[in-house]
Amino acid sequence: MAGADAATLASVLRRGGGVGPLHLHRVATAAGAAAVRAPLDLLERRRVERLAGQGRAEGPPPLFILGHWRSGTTHLLNLLAQDPRFAAPDPLTVGLPWGFLGLSSFWRSRLEEWLPPDRIIDAMPVDPTSPQEDELALALMQPLSYYHGIFFPKHLHRAFRRGVLFEGCGPEAVQLWRRRIEHYLTKMQICCGGRRLLIKNPAHTPKLAELLALRPDAVFVHIHRNPYEVFSSTCRMMLTLLRELSLQSYDPRAVDGLVLDLYPAMMARFDRDRALLPPGRLVEIRYDRFVANPLKTLAEVYKELKLGPFAPVQSNMERYLTEVRGYRRARHDLEDPARRTVRRQWAFAFDRWGY
Repeated sequence: MAGADAATLASVLRRGGGVGPLHLHRVATAAGAAAVRAPLDLLERRRVERLAGQGRAEGPPPLFILGHWRSGTTHLLNLLAQDPRFAAPDPLTVGLPWGFLGLSSFWRSRLEEWLPPDRIIDAMPVDPTSPQEDELALALMQPLSYYHGIFFPKHLHRAFRRGVLFEGCGPEAVQLWRRRIEHYLTKMQICCGGRRLLIKNPAHTPKLAELLALRPDAVFVHIHRNPYEVFSSTCRMMLTLLRELSLQSYDPRAVDGLVLDLYPAMMARFDRDRALLPPGRLVEIRYDRFVANPLKTLAEVYKELKLGPFAPVQSNMERYLTEVRGYRRARHDLEDPARRTVRRQWAFAFDRWGY
């Protein structure tokens, strides 16, 4: 939360229900950082408005990567990011969403030294250029984000339902989310010039209509994976995030029910809104086939979404695949009765995609 503005920090703390005494120094650090950055962030907001008014925020239609957590969205993002025609957020643009344009090379290099060597959820390597999802940036700019449930797990279910589905949210809160993501996308486009924005976020999967309202010409890739693997891996991810980032005590048993309930609700919204898309704007791919033959899959994605020629970037992607060849994916075996529960509550996924 050290990259949050004061208003967002105050709102999240007020709703959070208290902070454990061992974590008070984290809150103090975040509050101090917000106070120090406030005048600089205000100047940057005005700069963004000025540059956008000059046409500096124009670019090709963005590409959004959608799919449930642990469905392969990160692997897809990392491969597509090898195409220099795309621009994805990096660690500092999501960690300091209000001020990343104004970072000097000195401060950027100092902050980059603090980056972890890998992602805590799956040990994927992280460096200053690693593409990131935009959810953390949005969590630092307004109160609707599932991250706030990770920070304050007393409200885990409510924060996820609000941040992912906008469930129980008033129109003012949703409108603020719209303004903040519009500001962030505009700022990213200014930062990357005329390149195509590449935005990956599982929490955007049920927000197709919102994304289209923001960027009517956007294109989308939806990736899905075997439901047993998705459930097991997502539960492990949630527990890891809670262990590392929560500011309160939490009940690990709450995670299974949250994951089981959320996926069907997310896909119901996705299915409702995909009817708004004309042909040629959405491609769906299977994780297992993508991993088995990534280059063939991506060539088909480029063709169907008219992303430009694939051949010039194929060597970049081959090089990346060689670099990560030694990465070992975790096994996600489920025992009964968990398998039966997943099969029953996620029947739509088994039936729809033939798992």
